[in-house]
Amino acid sequence: MRLLRIAVLSLLALGYLQCGIISKAVSAKNGELLLTETDLLEGKPIALQGEWSFYPANFIGNLDPENRVNLKVPGLWNQYPIQSKIQDGHGYGTYVLDLKLPDEPRQYSIYIPEVRTSFEATIGSRSIHSGKPGVSKETSIPSSQGQSFSFAAGKSVKIVIEVSNFFHKEGGLGIAPIFGKAEDVQNFILARGTIDLAFTGAIFMFGIYHFILFFFRHKQREAFFFGFFCLVFAIRILFTSSKTIYAFSESIPWNLVIYLDYATVFVLAILFLWFAEGLFPKFISLRNLRLMTAFVQFVLIFGLIVPPIYFTRYETVFQIIGLVYSVFLLFRLIQLYFLKIPESGLFLMGSLLLILGFVTDILFAFRGMSESYLSQIALFLFFGAQSSIVTLRNAKTFNKRKELKNDFEEVNEKFILTNRFFGKFIPRDFLNHLGKESIEEVKLGDSSEREMTVMFADIWEYWDIIYRIPLQNRILFTNSYLGRIGPYIRSNNGFIDKYIGSAIMALFDGGIHHGIKSAVDIQWELELYNTHRRNYGYAPLHVGIGIHSGDTMLGILGEKERMESTVISDTVNLASRIQGLTKKYQSRILVSLTSLMLHEDLDTIPYRILDFVRVKGKQETVMIAEVMIPGIDQISDKKIEFKELFESAIFDYERADFGSALNGFESVKIQNPDDLAVNIYIERCKYFMSAGVGEDWDGVAAWEK
Repeated sequence: MRLLRIAVLSLLALGYLQCGIISKAVSAKNGELLLTETDLLEGKPIALQGEWSFYPANFIGNLDPENRVNLKVPGLWNQYPIQSKIQDGHGYGTYVLDLKLPDEPRQYSIYIPEVRTSFEATIGSRSIHSGKPGVSKETSIPSSQGQSFSFAAGKSVKIVIEVSNFFHKEGGLGIAPIFGKAEDVQNFILARGTIDLAFTGAIFMFGIYHFILFFFRHKQREAFFFGFFCLVFAIRILFTSSKTIYAFSESIPWNLVIYLDYATVFVLAILFLWFAEGLFPKFISLRNLRLMTAFVQFVLIFGLIVPPIYFTRYETVFQIIGLVYSVFLLFRLIQLYFLKIPESGLFLMGSLLLILGFVTDILFAFRGMSESYLSQIALFLFFGAQSSIVTLRNAKTFNKRKELKNDFEEVNEKFILTNRFFGKFIPRDFLNHLGKESIEEVKLGDSSEREMTVMFADIWEYWDIIYRIPLQNRILFTNSYLGRIGPYIRSNNGFIDKYIGSAIMALFDGGIHHGIKSAVDIQWELELYNTHRRNYGYAPLHVGIGIHSGDTMLGILGEKERMESTVISDTVNLASRIQGLTKKYQSRILVSLTSLMLHEDLDTIPYRILDFVRVKGKQETVMIAEVMIPGIDQISDKKIEFKELFESAIFDYERADFGSALNGFESVKIQNPDDLAVNIYIERCKYFMSAGVGEDWDGVAAWEK
């Protein structure tokens, strides 16, 4: 609670600081404002608020004294329909204010912020305008751009502002003009723009940071939505408040400015919900969240289709919906807090400040005033709360790791006893796929059908090496190799299902890209291992890896005293057969082409179509591709360099154009004589050129293994 009080006081202090750059010590009465006291114009500009003379349906040159009324500024015509004589906000009129100034002549400035929806201000012989005020929609041009100019005056000056509105549900001087010494007014304008740009830049960088965080941690969906939230908020600041966007271009359409003013509020609301759901799963049901998202999409499309003159009529309805949404959000956050969800209290505090800032802006809008900076300030305080949550979670993770380290020795002492129980060991990932919380829940017959990526990897020279080393060293050698490649499977969201001598069978549930990345990592690790082996005079190892994706059936086989996890499917059989072909082609990594096409970033993978084969036990044709690794050896680099020439020859071969194919393959061989696949195709081409092929030629190679 102490932290909450500090945050609220900070919010109020920053809000007061914002208001402190304008003096509001005086108000106009009966169309006249006395500023004869010199102190009133020292250091701060003055908001020209109070009672202005107003001439409804009159412009300069046609001001009827009988038509004059006193109208409060800031204020909209809709708020004072009797005084303004404008019922629905659509109309035109002229504001007049007589200023009584100190006797000595001075250089003054006036700044007129956004007017709904166009104005022209005249002081003496000088005038400025934003848009074009007119007596009808056809003669008016709307604009949201504020304007300022300087002039010399002494004793008194009359300010005349013509205003018209035929494009918005509200009209009039919703924001009081700012008047003061030229230097003070210009400093005020500069301060507002600087504050907006500072907020925009800071919030934009927050957004980029969270996008980077999401890029490296894809599971943190909340980082993506929070980054999106920040970017939308940064855009909103440019198009609202002091309309800083006009500093970049004065040709921004008025319709776009109004649309973004309304649309960004809804986008921010739904992004905040998605962010909260990611931070606290089950914060809100996904069904309700999707319904809210659909509603926001409807509102955005509605605003694009209809002109502002129509959709601004529903502003009050949207504001009420926003307040209801805020109440619902607070209720749900309080529920999380009382459920004692970790960090929910800190998140509740930050959300309270954020909602307070937005509700304040809504109340400003109800009063016809421009939005304050409280929402931006509240957002920064919310960022502090959100950063604290991340820090606390990281601290808990660190402490947990420290506790795990302290418990390691105790766990190690119990390992021998625990090992007896895990005689029926099943990989933890396998349990997850079976929907089991612990190994004690496993029973014979448990099964699960799902699409997975299957990888087989084996050492080509394994049995030659095994028979040459002492019996007691065979297990040590095998474990030395397996211990190096296992971590690269786990680090890529996979797990090892079986060891078959030096061969492994691994499963990946997150997509083919995990299997490909794991295979590449294994090959690089093998290069380091071979360097170590060469230093001790041992022959290098070569590992062939085969990968295929498809439907699999995971289950538990065995009997009561001895159970084992297994995978039964044609996918497993084909992945094993593909691995068997790696040695025949001297290829490090082979993948079925249909599986490789599922890679989410295929353009980043160097590969070449290798062959159309029919493996043992399969009747249909399987297209296999070789995944190559840049920089791992000269042969691989040459394969990448001459990929197009090789594949062109492959397609000539499939069309039984053996002469053209032979020329292509021989050209590749000249550049890369150690490419065994090229030598295989050269032999095939020469054979078929001599023996010929029948009408049933399909270019498919049949391998017995």
